[in-house]
Amino acid sequence: MKKRKLFLRGKTLSLLALCGGAMFLASCSEGFDSDETFVSNVRNTQLSSPELNKDCFSTRIQSDGSEVVMVKWNVVEGAGGYDVLVQNLDDPSNPVVLVADTIDGTSVTFSKAEDTNYFVSVRTLGNARYNNTEAKDASVYTYSTMVPGQVIPAGTDDVAAWINSHLIDTDDEQAFEFEAGATYVVNSAIDFGGHKVTLRGGSKTNRPTVTLGELGTVSTSSGLQVKFINFDCTAQLPKGKGNGIYGVVQMSANPAASRENPEESMKNYVLNDPIIIKECMFKNVHGCLYAVGECSWAIADLRVDNCIIQLDNDGSYWSDGSIFSAYSNFKYKEFEDAWNGGAIRDFTMKNTTIYNIKANDKNYFMRWNNKDPKRCFPDALNFGSFTIENSTLSKVMTGKNWGDRIMNAKDYIVSFNKNVVYDTFRLQKIIQGNCTWNVDQATNAIWGNTVTIDGTDKGKICTEEDLGFTEEMVTKELDFTKPNGGVNFKATGAISSTVGDPRWHE
Repeated sequence: MKKRKLFLRGKTLSLLALCGGAMFLASCSEGFDSDETFVSNVRNTQLSSPELNKDCFSTRIQSDGSEVVMVKWNVVEGAGGYDVLVQNLDDPSNPVVLVADTIDGTSVTFSKAEDTNYFVSVRTLGNARYNNTEAKDASVYTYSTMVPGQVIPAGTDDVAAWINSHLIDTDDEQAFEFEAGATYVVNSAIDFGGHKVTLRGGSKTNRPTVTLGELGTVSTSSGLQVKFINFDCTAQLPKGKGNGIYGVVQMSANPAASRENPEESMKNYVLNDPIIIKECMFKNVHGCLYAVGECSWAIADLRVDNCIIQLDNDGSYWSDGSIFSAYSNFKYKEFEDAWNGGAIRDFTMKNTTIYNIKANDKNYFMRWNNKDPKRCFPDALNFGSFTIENSTLSKVMTGKNWGDRIMNAKDYIVSFNKNVVYDTFRLQKIIQGNCTWNVDQATNAIWGNTVTIDGTDKGKICTEEDLGFTEEMVTKELDFTKPNGGVNFKATGAISSTVGDPRWHE
């Protein structure tokens, strides 16, 4: 037996060998190795590599809850083992080797990551005992943990129309993919309606750039994931009630009937599937990054992960807006004033930088219609959470309460840890005193240059220290041609140099 070198390894023994149509099982006597010994009838042969296809791949859950991918292939009679190579292809120009070994079984496992492409290669080795020679070529397969997607051709004139004509009428999640490194212009609303969709770039390391025109936006009334895209929002004109454009991502103006609240007394639409914005950059956002838009919505789960969001927002575009808004135009079916909707039950932001290149004393960071999610969701439970961790916040906002109509009750859980905050006013309007706090003040750093820091913010939520930020750092527009958009929010304080968005410590 050849020695196994890697800790992730599947072992599948060949139990049967055919010889002249008869079955021979090698005997195992006490004191022998636990593996069986077999005789093959394949001799003096140039071997082939085993076929790899989608049926060879399966997901296994480990005892610690993590997932691994198992690759299992059919035994090649007379083989002396297999050369196996597994690579992570997140960056095709710099593949990461996960497995590179010679094994004597017919399976191998490797750690499974979300939204990742893998290259798998298996080549049959010769066996001198039977005078069998190795396969000339390996069998290869590209395995992906991404939802299969339709590629939007580069140069498409009307992206919204193209997507609309290619939507599949299914309850299953579907994906649309912009070509890696390509540029697109979106001049009207992409509206996925009641379809569950992932909208993504074709590469994590060579993201496409999507420029939003005046009326460009991404709308949905179902679960949505937006990933691996650079958005240029410079031309977008979010004027609120005037043109139906509330945010970069927003809820549809015509929600699917399935989103109507089943409780007749609750006049709002409900979305339980998550909305996820992940590994994107946004340039010159003038209004909301996310908004519920025209209708009264109860949103269960909004997440932002590993993004850089640059605002150009002095409040002049829409003073009723906020960065994350559940503040709607109060519409629900035939009702024009559906006040009992408008809340985001669970909000999570991690490993993200949000910064505004302008002062703003008109807009909130987050705003709801309704301070009590119990009135928005049909199960009427006491619940809700607000989580920001390992993030950097600059000038969002400089002179307005951080939140408006946010829940202030013990059942609302607030987690705010390992964050860097600069020139930002009154965090305590979301991190309120009656909430259940998961806040470690010693891990959060705050500093005011042009803004006087609120007493509660620096007394209970953050530790006040000079971050070392300069005017040039905090007012620089993103440049998609440069790593991390050409900006750097590396802080220099004793606390701030160790927390915040992790990318500034790399």
